[in-house]
Amino acid sequence: MPDKVLGKSPHSDTSTITILTQEDNVTGLQIRKEGEWVPVKPIPNPLVVNVGDVIVIWSNGKYKSIEHRAATTEGQARLSYATFLVPHDDVEIEPFDHMDCPRSVWKYKKVRCGDYLRESLKMKMDGKAHTQVAKIET
Repeated sequence: MPDKVLGKSPHSDTSTITILTQEDNVTGLQIRKEGEWVPVKPIPNPLVVNVGDVIVIWSNGKYKSIEHRAATTEGQARLSYATFLVPHDDVEIEPFDHMDCPRSVWKYKKVRCGDYLRESLKMKMDGKAHTQVAKIET
């Protein structure tokens, strides 16, 4: 039977990084690669580390967050544990000056981390649409 997707909610993480542990023998994570959904094949004793949107902002887009979704396989239970590393609510996030990137080419504006997170959560999980909250309009 084909995989069924839980909630059909592809998204990227609004954190700095996400650390995920998942069971060794059950495929439960899919990533979008070149417009297609690709299952992440489980390996023994895994730690999956996702780059989050805060790192995208800090790096002015040099590092990318991956769009992903959770899935389940018919007849197989799945258990995952996720840890999200998020700056304090009042931390202002913007591209780092030392990224060899002058302000004139910044893609992201300064936002308070808590405001970014709350605005992102208000939006329907729709891929990476929530990242528009921090984008500089051109």
